[in-house]
Amino acid sequence: MFRSLIYLSSVSILFPLVLSFIRKQYLDKVLKILFCYLLVSLVVEVVATYWAFVLHKSNHFMLNAFAVIECILISLMFSQAFVSTRLKTLTLSITITFTIFSIALFSYAESFFVFNSTISTVACLLINTWVFVYYYQVLQNPKKLALFKVPMFWISIGCSIYFSGTLFVFLYGEIILLDKSKTLYQNLWIIYYILLFIFRTLLAIGIWFSKTPLQSSPSSRPERQ
Repeated sequence: MFRSLIYLSSVSILFPLVLSFIRKQYLDKVLKILFCYLLVSLVVEVVATYWAFVLHKSNHFMLNAFAVIECILISLMFSQAFVSTRLKTLTLSITITFTIFSIALFSYAESFFVFNSTISTVACLLINTWVFVYYYQVLQNPKKLALFKVPMFWISIGCSIYFSGTLFVFLYGEIILLDKSKTLYQNLWIIYYILLFIFRTLLAIGIWFSKTPLQSSPSSRPERQ
């Protein structure tokens, strides 16, 4: 069952990717960045799986690099969805700071080749912050269009579920690793793969509604502050 769940969550990357190709003429800036993220996810997942299960080598350095790239791309995606110019600038500034911090942390001996939970935890916190800010923007700018037809709404739900859950897995996993409990450790991975499947399914739903406006308030123009 555990392996079946792994395969199912891995194959689920095709849901949003295939829909992106089908509806490519409707992809705006936000969804184009999302498409780039999905492509990077696919490449990393294939290479990391081959590296671990075929070559039997540690793929932790790939996972560390992906955590940084993932945070950068998703942060860029949210910066495009934000209306306020100041908020866009702040998001980009924090993302650049996070990138510099990650490179500095990886510069320590062997740090890059051992799974770094600190980077992943910070990345999850940042992305969850962007999600909450986007929700606040939606509440501040209500519109006539049904919210359930807005792509960014589904993307935000997917991000909040996946990265909040992943944050729990990372933090709780530190305790499990100390206890050396294999059963509980495997249960954490089961939770992770379920979260990953839900995340990618919600991204696919968001892409399906790609004909609708991506901003929370299409009638509003970004404020030049």
